[in-house]
Amino acid sequence: MANSQFRRIFHSGDSLTPEEADVPCNQLSEETIFQSLRALTGLNKDSAERFRKWMREDIRYFILRKFDFGLAYAAARVGWKHFNGPVFDVGAQRAQWFEKAKAIDEERSRAINKDSTGQELIHSPYSVMPRRIWDLKSNRVVEFRMLHGAAIAVPANGPQLPPTFWAVSHSWTSDMKTVEISVNQYLWPVPLPEGVELERNVRKELLSFGADYVWLDVLCLRQSAAPSQHSHDAIQIKQHEWKTDVPTIGNIYRAAEHVVRYFNGLGKPFSKDGWDDHRHWLRRAWTLQEIKKEKMTFNGGVPYNDGKIILNTQGKVGGKVITLRAAIRPVVKLATDADRPSGCRVYELAKEMAHRYASNPTDKVAGMFYLLRTTQLPTYNENISDETAWRQCFHVLPFGRKIEILFDFPYRGAERQWFPMWRQLMEWPDCDPDYEHSTTKWPQSCRIPELTHLGTGLENKASLFVPDVWAILHVLLRKTSNREYQVKKGTKLLGYYCPYLSQEAIETDYRLFTLATLELEHTHNWVVCEELSTQFGGWSSGTGGDSTVKLRVLKKVGVLRMDSISRLMTVEENSGPIVKKIHALFVDWVFDSVERALEKSQLLSRKQNGNGENKRWTDGVGIIGLASIAQDEEEKK
Repeated sequence: MANSQFRRIFHSGDSLTPEEADVPCNQLSEETIFQSLRALTGLNKDSAERFRKWMREDIRYFILRKFDFGLAYAAARVGWKHFNGPVFDVGAQRAQWFEKAKAIDEERSRAINKDSTGQELIHSPYSVMPRRIWDLKSNRVVEFRMLHGAAIAVPANGPQLPPTFWAVSHSWTSDMKTVEISVNQYLWPVPLPEGVELERNVRKELLSFGADYVWLDVLCLRQSAAPSQHSHDAIQIKQHEWKTDVPTIGNIYRAAEHVVRYFNGLGKPFSKDGWDDHRHWLRRAWTLQEIKKEKMTFNGGVPYNDGKIILNTQGKVGGKVITLRAAIRPVVKLATDADRPSGCRVYELAKEMAHRYASNPTDKVAGMFYLLRTTQLPTYNENISDETAWRQCFHVLPFGRKIEILFDFPYRGAERQWFPMWRQLMEWPDCDPDYEHSTTKWPQSCRIPELTHLGTGLENKASLFVPDVWAILHVLLRKTSNREYQVKKGTKLLGYYCPYLSQEAIETDYRLFTLATLELEHTHNWVVCEELSTQFGGWSSGTGGDSTVKLRVLKKVGVLRMDSISRLMTVEENSGPIVKKIHALFVDWVFDSVERALEKSQLLSRKQNGNGENKRWTDGVGIIGLASIAQDEEEKK
């Protein structure tokens, strides 16, 4: 009965039906498999004869390992890719393929390291690629590393790139159900919206667009096991994979040749209603990093010819009637800016993420942090709070991003940190539209400053050392109106105002403050600080050796701006110009904690001065067994 499945004539590049893909290879004769795969992979008779030995060994391997025909086709598509070219050493090529696959595994296993505090970090996170990919032609999910077999150089044929792939961007609906299907080799139940069939509503449409290999989260990113299989091991495997796979999902969309977008749910038809719904594509946290330029994007759930026309459809967003094109435009700009060397502003990302939703609040942190382009990413943990995730993320932010938050976020965070809490970041007030607003940036020509040693108690990873900032020291601050302040330095008066609407008031209460800025321009903010103390520390300035510098230990209390910067250059006091250069250390400790730390540091200084993964690998023909992700699952256990 099984052999009769293949009485139809196969042609090169044909897609299998679900029924054909499900047929077990051990129910087919070797000759049937040979002729069927030869036709599907487009091998001519001469090539098939030259490489008959390898093809026959592969087929016996498929039968031995209990592959179904879909898996066999997926493996042959890559393993036999070069067989129509000049004769080459297949054994040597597959040995290289084996080493490449092994190296990919090793690179992923080495990606996670712990820092000095024990926090797990992903190093070189933007080079991490997906674990799995959906082969649409064979209708099977396979290991992504298997595709690198096509990248191995073949003599007289030259090096080749691995197969390109597409990615699907969609929002999860409120009526998701799970189905057991052979497409992912039954590794986990696949979540799908109610009424959607993977074959009828998704695969056929993707094939009609011209896709070949596709990354789709419900198939390629491990999901929860069925309740009957919800063992401790299954939970552990998912948690282990998600540590790296979830924070780096954005890589997939950046590397994808095209993105297919479903606005109303995977496989569901497009609708002009519900754009403000928490489940709509426009409102989900993860879709912010799944953006690609419109010319590289297909819109699913609509007739092919209408795919671009729907962007002119009108709907309601935030109570306003707007076209879909206009709703998407600022998000596309953000994604484009994030890929540039200068990146995009934290303010812009925070404002966009604030009105998006996620099933797990931690996802919003991971989704936003990916777009900030840091050299390391914290691993993903779905069991921690968004505040904890944000604190873990903040410490590995690029120095320039910390500078932006220090000088541009309008107030300090919790009592024990200078930077905002996640909740505060999501409530960043709107910029005042009446004033030009430039983001404070650390000059790209300057290296990141590092303190080589510091007093005990101040060596905290949340503290921020910023050398050579402009400052006005020891000033009185008095609020004069709703959003304006008067700064008094001796007998001199200067006017400052709040750069953000609905900005929290600064408690002045007759204390002395220090005002600091990086740029003496009216478009840049001044951070208002309490000066806690002075301290000496070692600074590696990059000019040869370390130098000891005087640090002013500052506690941020707010942000202000002034219009007439030129006045500062002419105002003087007895000791010279009112504006001076200082080295600042912004700390996340409360005042009394710093005082105790300094006392301890000074006491210590006086004392010192007084005392002078195992994985089983197959070789040869067996490397194409990488098609079987189910086989890897058994090995993990």
